Amino acid sequence: MITVFLYGLRMMADLLTYGSFASFFAACLGGQPAPLLLLLPAVCYGISACFLSRPILRTGCMVVALLGVLLVPDWVDRAAYLPAVFYPLYLVWRGEYLLSADRQADVFLMFCKAYPVFALLLGLAWNGRVMLEVSLPLAIWAVSLQIFLMRVLRQAPAVYRSPDYLLGNAGLLLGVGALSFLLSRSAVMSAIQTAVGAVYFGLVVPVLTVPLSIAAWAAEHLLLPAITALLYWIAARSGNQDPAALGSAADSALHSSDLNLSGESLLDGTWLLTVAGLVLLGIGCILLFRRLVQKSKAPLVGAGEVETQQVSRRTRRRWPSFFLSPNARVRRAYSRYLEQQARHGVARRPSETSLERLGRTPFLRPDAEQQLRQLYLKARYGECATLQDASAAERLEKMLEKPDESDGEDSSV
Repeated sequence: MITVFLYGLRMMADLLTYGSFASFFAACLGGQPAPLLLLLPAVCYGISACFLSRPILRTGCMVVALLGVLLVPDWVDRAAYLPAVFYPLYLVWRGEYLLSADRQADVFLMFCKAYPVFALLLGLAWNGRVMLEVSLPLAIWAVSLQIFLMRVLRQAPAVYRSPDYLLGNAGLLLGVGALSFLLSRSAVMSAIQTAVGAVYFGLVVPVLTVPLSIAAWAAEHLLLPAITALLYWIAARSGNQDPAALGSAADSALHSSDLNLSGESLLDGTWLLTVAGLVLLGIGCILLFRRLVQKSKAPLVGAGEVETQQVSRRTRRRWPSFFLSPNARVRRAYSRYLEQQARHGVARRPSETSLERLGRTPFLRPDAEQQLRQLYLKARYGECATLQDASAAERLEKMLEKPDESDGEDSSV
């Protein structure tokens, strides 16, 4: 039951990531997004995890989510709902089930890079109220679920499958749920929109219009006279035409109403934003689908579940200790110790073991090296490091950053 819940929660986080983008376009195009419909494919994905070794049964469980299309009356909402069904259906058909803090960290980073730009640009250019009342609450839920999963899945499977551990970390979800509820209220959104509008029109717009005003003034008082003078000079040099007549013709051509075309008759603002929104939605769905599928790659699990908790080098470097398991923290400390040796000219040979690296750098504390190696072996092969081990490894790694002054004095003597 706990495994079903975690798989459903993981899929719900992915679907909320998609829904925070798709719901904005659906609402702007006249639809009425129903975020609760995302629960159906997430629940079906979690239930399908009970039949990992039976492809027909697990795919059949996911096909049930297609019935949610019947609950959506508008074609816009149906178009937005179908990708939320086909994505987990594809994963179930391929048998790709993975619970990994590393994967959640990558999805979280991708969302945190893309969504602020999306919200700022389209919120100001298209519909800020829809962005605040429809898209932003889903984005907050997506971020909160990603953080919750990163905190939980950084532990060993025996730990994060414990109901007591899950309930202890559920307070974060409750707090974020309350925040999302407040943001979905019209009164709160009106106050936020008023504040954002005051900052945008009172500060951002005046600052942005200064360069445009300078460019317009330069074009009118510098560029156009320079072009007119150039035409006079060309006419005078050629001698084929009257310079005065050529100059007046150039002035009339530059200020002619025929060249001052108005875009209002060719492009309507609403039509342009609608087409651009549909194109962005299609491209975003394709890119998001490919990205999430790449992060979900995992071999089909047979009768038993085999889950490997690995942390990539990028994740180990970028994330603080709050998001890492004790095993990952110990291995990160040992990795920094190896880099410390490399900075002192001690290259690592491919076949070299951790025991052979001891004493390679004479002025490092040998007792600290030995203790850090023991903790590394415990985390690397036993995968049973504790929080105390992680703290001790980080303390030893910082200790090894400073050379042993006593050894340096002895060697100098």
